[in-house]
Amino acid sequence: MTKDSSAELEAAVRAYSAAFLSGRSEAYELLSQRCKERMPRAGFLQVLTAASQLYGPQEIVSLKVDQIAGDLGRVTSTYAKSELDQRSEPWVRENGVWRVDDC
Repeated sequence: MTKDSSAELEAAVRAYSAAFLSGRSEAYELLSQRCKERMPRAGFLQVLTAASQLYGPQEIVSLKVDQIAGDLGRVTSTYAKSELDQRSEPWVRENGVWRVDDC
């Protein structure tokens, strides 16, 4: 695991979390291709709206890149609201960009 790929993954996690919890539709673009195939944009936007209304913007309290193996990564992040915590959340690098693969 290189420092660069770890920093890129951490930045992607923070960007996705901020977009998702703020209800910004660009969060959909941060999903892996596999997740987009499983969840059409309209369905994702319903989940996004509900999450942003329920929680609103939340800062990540702690974030740890658990592992990176090639184009696959796992990240654990915690929030003040523990129901948002992610343990070993899967991420995949597609075309050089980290995308969330938890679907």
